[in-house]
Order: sequence, then structure tokens, then C-alpha cells
Amino acid sequence: MADPELKTKVQELIAANPVLLFIKGTPDAPRCGFSMRVVQVLDAIDVEYGAIDVLPALQPLREVTAELSDWQTFPQLYVNGELLGGADIVEEMYESGELAGALGVEQPQAIAVPADSLPAQSPPLQIE
Repeated sequence: MADPELKTKVQELIAANPVLLFIKGTPDAPRCGFSMRVVQVLDAIDVEYGAIDVLPALQPLREVTAELSDWQTFPQLYVNGELLGGADIVEEMYESGELAGALGVEQPQAIAVPADSLPAQSPPLQIE
């Protein structure tokens, strides 16, 4: 069973951030390829988003997200309180234009974004 305090904090963060990414690492320094792929997609769409580095509390966060959305792997992208999915789903939604629609933005022309051209993001949110 997930820590009730942590679960409440995660629910509050999801509700407070229209676009929230649970990521291994930070947007500036993703710590896994899947996290990097989602960051690249979000940066290509040019949407503001909150980010939470799951590595400091990986297992407790897995337990919380399993209870909230029946999803334990990271990254996880939430839009308007709803889990969209992980890297593969986010990329598929991006390529089809569905992600831009869910985010209420225009679909960019180019699909691929080189990893070395990622813009700087604001610091990740901290769970305390």
C-alpha cells in the first residue's frame, strides 16, 4: 500500500499542474532514454510543464502511481489530471497530432528534435 501522505502530495501536484511529467532525472538532464524521448517531444511542442524527478523516491512513487493510475513505469505524462502514458504512447500521440490536441497547442511541422538542441527548462518540482 502506498504512503498516504505521499499519495496526497502527488494528487495535489497532478491537480496543480496542467502538464506534469514524472521523469527519471530532470528535463535538463534526463537519466534514461525513455525520459529523454518524452522531454524531446514536449520541447518540440513548446509547452510548459512541471517535472518531478522520481529517482529520489522511486519505489514509493511507483506504489502511488500504481494506485492512482495503474501505471508503475516512468516516465509518466499527466495532462489536466489524466495520465496520458509513457514514452511510446506520448511519441505515438505526438506523431498523430493527438498530443498537440490534448495540450491545446498547434502541432509543430518537424517531428524529430536533436537531443543536443533541447532548451533549458525550469527546475523540477520537489516532493517534500
